Amino acid sequence: MSHQILLLLAMLTLGLAISQQREQMPCRTVNKEALCQGLSLLQVPSALSLDIRALYLSRNKLQSILTSPLGFYTALRHLDLSVNEISFLQPGVFQALPHLEHLNLAHNRLATGMALNSGGLGRLPLVASLDLSGNSLYGNLVERLLDEAPSLHTLSLAENSLTRLARHTFWGMPALEQLDLHSNILMDIEDGAFETLPHLTHINLSRNSLTCISDFNLQQLQVLDLSCNSIEAFQTAPEPQAQFQLAWLDLRENKLLHFPDLTAFPRLIYLNVSNNLIQLPAGLPQDSEDLYAPSEGWSASLLSNPSRNASSNALSQLLSLDLSYNEIKQVPASFLQHLTSLRFLNLSRNCLQSFEARLVGSLPCLVLLDLSHNILEALELGTKVLGSLKTLLLQDNALQELPPYTFASLASLQRLNLRGNQVSPCGGRAEPGPPGCVDFSGIPTLHVLNMAGNSMEMLRAGSFLHTPLTELDLSDNPGLDVAMGALVGLEASLEVLKLQGNGLMVLNVDLPCFRRLKLLNLSENRLSHLPAWTQAVSLEVLDLRNNSFSLLPGNAMGGLETSLRCLYLQGNPLSCCGNGWLAAQLHQGRVAVDATQDLICRFGSQEEVSLSHVRPEDCEKGGLKNINLIIILTFTLASAIILTTLATCCFLRRQKFSQQYKA
Repeated sequence: MSHQILLLLAMLTLGLAISQQREQMPCRTVNKEALCQGLSLLQVPSALSLDIRALYLSRNKLQSILTSPLGFYTALRHLDLSVNEISFLQPGVFQALPHLEHLNLAHNRLATGMALNSGGLGRLPLVASLDLSGNSLYGNLVERLLDEAPSLHTLSLAENSLTRLARHTFWGMPALEQLDLHSNILMDIEDGAFETLPHLTHINLSRNSLTCISDFNLQQLQVLDLSCNSIEAFQTAPEPQAQFQLAWLDLRENKLLHFPDLTAFPRLIYLNVSNNLIQLPAGLPQDSEDLYAPSEGWSASLLSNPSRNASSNALSQLLSLDLSYNEIKQVPASFLQHLTSLRFLNLSRNCLQSFEARLVGSLPCLVLLDLSHNILEALELGTKVLGSLKTLLLQDNALQELPPYTFASLASLQRLNLRGNQVSPCGGRAEPGPPGCVDFSGIPTLHVLNMAGNSMEMLRAGSFLHTPLTELDLSDNPGLDVAMGALVGLEASLEVLKLQGNGLMVLNVDLPCFRRLKLLNLSENRLSHLPAWTQAVSLEVLDLRNNSFSLLPGNAMGGLETSLRCLYLQGNPLSCCGNGWLAAQLHQGRVAVDATQDLICRFGSQEEVSLSHVRPEDCEKGGLKNINLIIILTFTLASAIILTTLATCCFLRRQKFSQQYKA
């Protein structure tokens, strides 16, 4: 009996110990994944379930990784040790994990440990992804750290201190497909450094110190990021042995002086050469026999004679081209004629003075063209060009006088931004405009038009007739005269109308007729009255800031009660009385009125008070005071009239009596 009691006590003690141990274990296990992130652990936990397949230990305080206890978890496939203080790896520690496929050692102190320990990671037979970024690795530490990894597909060495890649750096990784080396100090890549990587398709070399790419011969590469270096030239091998597969090339933020020769990349679909020093040559006449000028670094595919060069279709598959932030003054027609698949072209923030696309069929697939922030004075578009163009960005240029049907010829145009130019609409057919005006009527595809800041003086009747605009911005045109019927034809389509900053005193627009209007901005004008909304409309946002409104009567605003959500009124001389509709919105909260604490009003000439604090009785008292004042003034005036009449009568009688006495 005593033995049974002792055995029972022992079992209870063991159960209690196990229970306490589990309670002290801070990690959570979900679906055979141990979640131990950010727990300030000093060592790998030893009491986890032995069959876990993923162990997340990032953001702890680990300094050493030892075979015990990590070797207990032989089923591990995913091990995350990132963002710790690891400087020591026990030799063979990862070989104790025979099924390991993903290993993350990013943002540790491996450089310190590697200087003292030559063990490295050892052979990683099944590891497919390895992250060693942010470890301050330098010199030949990478070669000492890496061993054979025959299954490795993805390797990150980003955010280290590498200055050079040797020929044998990546030996033992024949299956590598993606290599990330961004944010190092790479200045030299030894010839053949990537020759042992026949399956390599993605390389990220951005944010390094490379100055030149010469004899590029990675035929199998599909994605290459060379952005944010100091590259002055990009050249392929003289006679590549096979066709290049490159589809994505990023050369932005470098020091390229000329557009690179990309003849060898017929499959390129994305090219970014923004933020360089590129100047396109002026080009030569179309019938010239020798259009290729290698001294200027010009792409043979773009300026070559098709009959002499079989590669004249280079860049014919290009979909996106970014040339913004360069020093381009002119874009020759010969540059554009081969870009038959291009959908996005960005030429913003250059030095363009003119742009022309007059050849029939030019840029047939282009959807977006950005020519903003140049010094454009001329824009010449043929009648059958840019057939697919939907968005044209021309803001902040110097456009002034354009052919009247410049935009009417664009069959698919939906969005047009002309902000910050000197363009003036012509008006309807019966309202011919001044020389150089542009016709915006009869463009059935155009939905969004921005003409803010164009120094427009007159908006004539029928300016947008038969053009179903949904958004129209006419802001920042001081002194603009909006003629009656200027917006006629937009009643059934317009949803956004902006007229702020025009100094308008009278609004010659019958706003209640615009049933689909949702946003109306009339701020920064001198308006004091609005047309009456007597029927329900769709207006949700009304901006009346900095005008001359004193009253918003309910009989004029009643039609907005079901739709209006936001009302902006700051900077108006509002009257405290007579604004019952507005006061009701404030108290009931049906409409969000901006800065209600600062929305002030006045009782006649008295000091300003917060509109939200005004009570009906305040206005009644003010009304009684006004009535009493009127009565007093009336009585005084009547008394004065009576006294004056009596005095006049007395004077006349006295005068008559004097005359009789003398007689």
